[in-house]
This record gives sequence, C-alpha cells and structure tokens, in this order.
Amino acid sequence: MASEISNRHGQTFIGGLNRVFHCNYYNAYLQTAVMLSEGAGDCQPRRLLSDAVVPLVRRLRQAGYSDKDLLEEFSFCGFGKLRRVSAAHEWLTPTSHYGQAAILQGREERSCYFNAGYIAGITNLETEETMCKQAHAPVDWYKTGEDLHPIPDYLKRPEELQPAPARFDFPECQPFSTTVDEDAIIDAVSGLPLYGKSGVNDTGLIDAFGVVLTNHFADYYNYISYQSFFGMLKAGMSLSQTQDVFIQGGHICAFNTFGGIMSSPEWDAVVAPMCQTDEDWIHGMVAVVNALGWGVWRVEKIVPRRELIIRVYNSYEGVGYRRMYPQSKNTQLSFLVLGAVQGLAHLFWKIDIRQRPRLDQDFYVTVFNSPENSFSVKQTHAIAAGHEYDRVVAWRD
Repeated sequence: MASEISNRHGQTFIGGLNRVFHCNYYNAYLQTAVMLSEGAGDCQPRRLLSDAVVPLVRRLRQAGYSDKDLLEEFSFCGFGKLRRVSAAHEWLTPTSHYGQAAILQGREERSCYFNAGYIAGITNLETEETMCKQAHAPVDWYKTGEDLHPIPDYLKRPEELQPAPARFDFPECQPFSTTVDEDAIIDAVSGLPLYGKSGVNDTGLIDAFGVVLTNHFADYYNYISYQSFFGMLKAGMSLSQTQDVFIQGGHICAFNTFGGIMSSPEWDAVVAPMCQTDEDWIHGMVAVVNALGWGVWRVEKIVPRRELIIRVYNSYEGVGYRRMYPQSKNTQLSFLVLGAVQGLAHLFWKIDIRQRPRLDQDFYVTVFNSPENSFSVKQTHAIAAGHEYDRVVAWRD
C-alpha cells in the first residue's frame, strides 16, 4: 500500500501515525540524552530506544501494512534501507540514518536501537544488532531470536488536536506588518521531495538543507524523552538539570536544521526575497516550521535583540504528552520548542545567520552554545498542562 500522507491542523500523519521532520543532529543528540539515564534507578535506555518503536509498527500492521509496506516506509521516512537476508533470522541495513546519526557523537559502539526495534515490530521476535559500521563492520547487521517480550501500547488516549477551519487557520496573536506569505512558503516546502527512495540504487535517506532528515514517529520521540525524563527525576536528578538535558536537543536542532534551511538555495529562492527585516526572517522561518509537522507556530511578540515569544497550537510534544500521560502541573515540558525558540533567537541576535557563518560543531560549542550573550527561555503555557497552546518566551536582559 502507498504511504498516505495527511495534514490535520499542523500535524502530519502517515499510516494514521503522527510524523515530524527532524535532522541527524537532533536524532543523535536525543539518543545520547536518553542514554544519560543509564544507571539511574530503574532506567533501561537501550531497551527503551528499541522497544518504543514496536507498538507503532504494530499499529501500522493494524492499518493494513504488509512486510513490504513496512520496508518501503522505512526508506520513505528516511531511515535508510532495511532488508531480510537469506537466513530468515538475520537482517541488515546497508544504509542507516541512525548509523550515520550516531557517528556524529563519535561513539564506536552498536547504536541502531531504533532499527532493531523496527525489525522486532515486523517479526515479533527479540532483535539484537550484532555488527555495526561504527565498530568498522561493512553494514549494520541484526539477528532475531525468541518471541518478543511483552511491550504494551503506550498511546493511552485518542488524538487531542485543536480543530481549525483550515489546515493552519489559527489566530495570529497580534497583527504584524510583514511581507512574508506563509501559505506560499508552506506550499513550496510541502512540494519538496523530502522522502527517501527504496529502489535498488537508492539509499533510503533524505539529504536536504545540509542535513540528513527523517520523517519520524512523533510518539517515539515523545515516549523516549518523557520516560527518560521521569526516570531521571525519580532517580534523584534535579528538575532544572533534567529539563536542560532535553531542551538542549531543540537548541541543537535550531542550529543545524533552522540554520541549514536559512542557508539553503531553497530559502534563497523562495523565502529570502520576501524578507527585509529581522521580523520578516523570523516569520519566514516560522512558516517553514509549519510545514514540518511540529504543530502551528504563531509569533506573539518580537523585540529585536531582546525578546521573542512563540505560541504553538497542536504542538506534537503537547498533544503527544496528553496521549500518554494524565494532565501535568508542570508547564516546562515542550523541550523541543523551548530549545528551538531559544535557538531561533540565537540565530539572529547571538550570531547573524544572514552572514552565512560556518555551522560546524566547533562554532556551535565555542559561539552558539556559549553562555556569553545568550537568551534565557521558559514555557509559560503548555498543552500538557491543559492550556490551549504551548507558549515559549526567549529573552535577554
């Protein structure tokens, strides 16, 4: 069956499951953040990273997906190429997003937990990665074994999307004078070939904007993040330190994905001609975000070099949290949005992305992520806490 893509009020669905675009840098960092919980109380991050995809693959099965459909969608969503080898109990990924993503962290160890979980979901068998490119193997290799241990479905509640008359028809917070045409930008980004191909000579990867993308399961991101977050707190880590671990992922994403987009030929062709001021550039980037499945971003306030406030209707984190957990009293739970809004402010007012700096790891560490001249960030409203939207404030005194 062909992958059916639909957009409902700022969120993208394939096979009935919520999908979001994220880059290799974010995926590598988030996996590393989850691994930080190892040894903390009852946390088992390696199992979590693998098990979390199994209920989602099972839901695709329930939607009518065959083995062939699941393999094609693995590539379509940018995870690489996955195939069963001659021995039915062995699988390999000749190309793998997670194999590449983890290399960014410089670790020489098996780390394709997502891939192993995807295979376990297909086969309903325990699956282990036995060889890894990071350990200098030619491919990532997996072996299946006994029947899979019980893994419950963690999506407890139906979708909790905010309805809107049209796909992005949520109110602007206040009138802004801008020449940016959000609809035109969303249509242009939505028309880009942001998918992987599964043909014999294809890689199943999505190379775009100077990064490697996945159109990932939003609920996978949410579950591994929140389960690790709660586990770390239960083990005695402080709330602020634990939040910062996951907020950092959004900051890294802004630097690489937002920075890559605003340095790309596509941006130069479509968005840059609309932009004259700082405010225009921010509205342009927000319009691009609204094509990524993250929810519907709305700019509430811009004070150049001082303050940026963003609301997000149907944020994938907020809606995802409510699918899995009871309503929270904590409003600081949309970690991706917190880090991304801070990073967006940094792209203009800590560095100037319009000057096209070299966006490499050294520049990130020594300049973009340094304490000097940084913005603080906080979340005042959260869908997870029962509010209508997420609201994030980035400011500098």
